[in-house]
Amino acid sequence: MKQPGFLLAALLSGWLSLNSAEAQASTVELPSLGDTTSGIVSPQQEYELGQTYLKYLRSRTRTISDPQVKSYLERLIYRLAEFSDINDHRLSTMVINSPNLNAFAAPGGIIGVNAGLFFHADTEGQFAAVLAHELAHLSQRHYARNVEDARNKRLPTAAAILASVILMAAGGGDAGVAALSTTVAGIQSSQLRFSRQFEREADNIGIVTLAKAGFDPQAMPEIFENMNKSSRYQSRPPEFLLTHPVTDNRIADSKARAAQLPRKGRADSLDYQFTRMRLLVLSAADPAQYARQLKKELETGHSSSPDVSGYGLVIADIKSRNYSSAEKALVPLLKKYPNNLSLVMAQAQLESKSGRARKALRRINKALEIHIDYYPLLAEKASILTGMKKYQSAEKILLKLSRQRPDDPDIWYDLAEVQGQAKDILGLHQSRAEYYFLAGNLDDAIQHLEYAYEMAKENYSLKAKIESKLIEVRRYQDKLKKGQ
Repeated sequence: MKQPGFLLAALLSGWLSLNSAEAQASTVELPSLGDTTSGIVSPQQEYELGQTYLKYLRSRTRTISDPQVKSYLERLIYRLAEFSDINDHRLSTMVINSPNLNAFAAPGGIIGVNAGLFFHADTEGQFAAVLAHELAHLSQRHYARNVEDARNKRLPTAAAILASVILMAAGGGDAGVAALSTTVAGIQSSQLRFSRQFEREADNIGIVTLAKAGFDPQAMPEIFENMNKSSRYQSRPPEFLLTHPVTDNRIADSKARAAQLPRKGRADSLDYQFTRMRLLVLSAADPAQYARQLKKELETGHSSSPDVSGYGLVIADIKSRNYSSAEKALVPLLKKYPNNLSLVMAQAQLESKSGRARKALRRINKALEIHIDYYPLLAEKASILTGMKKYQSAEKILLKLSRQRPDDPDIWYDLAEVQGQAKDILGLHQSRAEYYFLAGNLDDAIQHLEYAYEMAKENYSLKAKIESKLIEVRRYQDKLKKGQ
């Protein structure tokens, strides 16, 4: 089996040669700009590049690790992807811990959103519209087509950007950052923004995807109008608008396109609003102050949705350890929505933190009988077991999750922490190695694998497994360095 990075290194070597006069003088025949299936960048090469980019991004960016938020985004992305033109459904998502408005899709199925997108999208339909637009960029392979365009125009942009990314991914640190910053400053206006044609194409395809997935297509022009209005009062437009400029013509075009589609989809959901509120609470600098604000809104009748504000009050009270207030706010919500998983998990968390861990465990187990192997429920169960100091039981749950979600660094991080408490030091080193590999820290990944190899002693089958992983990581690191 080819090691990760093999095709990536070959791809980069080819792209880096765009700088040379020889490459510019070559007679490679390029496909037309409208061809989304062929070209100098293959889908597999995009995927390889995307995985490296994701590792780098994780090493430099604070992300949201909350299982409920991550699960919501994944479920929505896959729901939209089912109705999109994407052929490769190997998608990776991330929520960046930033209040700024931004979302992006990168080659290889990488889809990221800032927490700020939740804050700016008033409804689930608006939030989904942005994701549908980004999925369209992926399905139409606009990144690969930009590379083709750069080569056709004899621009070194693609090569320069990729060289900088590889330098950083391979451990080049500040040198890579400086190189990338210089490159981006020089070519931002022409190469980091998609052409108007690509943006129009992503809008048109995205709005159809939105409607097919069961959302009101009018949500697309709605979110564009929201963004346009909010940017008028800022000295610097949001990052999303720098790379996806929203004009009056673009809004008018999206309205006209939406008008051609049946307006029978849903605009919003309680699931989205609870997730949005959860993020607002998790992002609050002072949860107790935020709880007081929500309580005042509820008492004065100024809340646009008492149920959503009530849920936020529960989460904020739990975070600020005001358990009696959380219980009071939660009771009417559970009476109204007894099977809502966000509320069930909030109740279990409240019970666990207020000294009723066994009751919390029974509640989660009951929910798991219906929602078998549901990631947020299993994560909550592991958290409750850890709080009860049942570290080995928590380890079993997290090991199960690591098999279900092998590319999720948050699972490996939590597993390593629990294994440390359970005195499973060999397991801890293996889990930390997996975490560091996924987080782009290859040196530390190798170091922990070496520790694990030594500790395995006469367990030859385990040593062989660890050695295989060591070879994989070292080969990956080698290919990245050669790609410089």
